[in-house]
Amino acid sequence: MLNGFQQKVAGAAILCVSVCAIGGFAIAALKIAGAFLDKFGAVVWPLALAVILSFILKPAVDFMAVRLKVGRTAACWIMLAVLALAAAGCLVAVLPALVSEIYALCASLPDFVARVSAWLSEHFPQLKDIIAEKSATLKEGALKNLSVSVALGYVGNFFKTAASATGGVVAFASFAAAFAVAPIYLYYMLTSRFDFFAFLENNIGFMSPKMKEDAMFFARRFASIMSAFFRGQMTIAFIMGILIGLGLTLVGVKFGFLLGFAAGMLNIIPYFGTIVGLGTILPTAFFQPGGGLLTAALALCVFVAVQMLEGYFLTPKIMGGKTGLHPTVIIFSVFFWGIALDGILGMILAIPLTAFMAALWSRFLGGGERASSPE
Repeated sequence: MLNGFQQKVAGAAILCVSVCAIGGFAIAALKIAGAFLDKFGAVVWPLALAVILSFILKPAVDFMAVRLKVGRTAACWIMLAVLALAAAGCLVAVLPALVSEIYALCASLPDFVARVSAWLSEHFPQLKDIIAEKSATLKEGALKNLSVSVALGYVGNFFKTAASATGGVVAFASFAAAFAVAPIYLYYMLTSRFDFFAFLENNIGFMSPKMKEDAMFFARRFASIMSAFFRGQMTIAFIMGILIGLGLTLVGVKFGFLLGFAAGMLNIIPYFGTIVGLGTILPTAFFQPGGGLLTAALALCVFVAVQMLEGYFLTPKIMGGKTGLHPTVIIFSVFFWGIALDGILGMILAIPLTAFMAALWSRFLGGGERASSPE
């Protein structure tokens, strides 16, 4: 028989082994999921888009079908028509301005590069000398090593590059074709009367009542977190895009609406749009004609103001406490799931996945209550 101290040591050892085993299993599962997404991304992305849109639109379809007594198929077509009209309206209202700003941005890139080079030459003249010296060394070495075999190698590389470009065009066409089926997925998801939770409950009869209750709780919890997050976050990202774009335009940043709207929409991944936006818009504001520290400072003030509005008003009003995650945890989870699932899809799913893991932790290890699922 083990005494009290030996029992504690044995329990701690078993706990450590269990944690290591679970961690190893989780890492292996994430690696497999990342490899799967890397291989079949063109197939998974349209389905993921349809699932996200179905989470957003399904409550409205259910409301029309149940409360307004509209046929489910008719309700689905109404929602798809509203979605298409909203997208078309946004394109008509915003696309001409965006296209003109994109053309102007491309046309101004040489001038922007020249301004950056002039500024670097003025403030860091030694950098210019280093670049010139390295360029001269590279040119001299290239001339010495030039030969027929090198020339043939260049020709071979040219054809390889051309083949790669052709393959890229084909891959893009395949990706676009795959995305064309997303509306079909969405239609069948919205019109389906299939009750996943009833199906799940009927097929886990082999579990004990306690395990069955936990499984159903977490299935509903995960679905409600996904639905609440994507409905709320897309609304927040759109509002932030409009506000940042208008703010940057008002303070005189060139291409402010284009860059600001893009930065705001990237906040579908929390804080990602703000980080990317600051890294691109502040240099643009500083180096643009007539720009400088004042313009960059005003652009920074726009970001700070919109971020504060998002943190203190938009998120509490739209999202409430549906995720219950600290901002530090949110930032960490975005990078973690982005790496774990090998790309943007992991970053988009980071918050609902982390919130779900927090619910698991609270339920099993933290003695959490069976809180009602957020809606």
